[in-house]
Amino acid sequence: MEALARKKKEGKKLGRPKGSLTKITKLTGKENEIKLLLEKKVSVSAIARIFGVNRLTVRHFIKTKNVLLLVDLIE
Repeated sequence: MEALARKKKEGKKLGRPKGSLTKITKLTGKENEIKLLLEKKVSVSAIARIFGVNRLTVRHFIKTKNVLLLVDLIE
């Protein structure tokens, strides 16, 4: 604890930089599975339940990783 207090006193910013996200998620490497499920018309909510994540996580993953270019399937 002393080291953190000292760094903070020196003006050092602690923690993850604001707006910075990790490159690896629970869905990383599962792009093909998600694409197949979407092609079978499985809902985003159902996909989220299958992988044990929030539905918004699935939507964000689909949009950022370009899992499907057909936006109308996820909206």
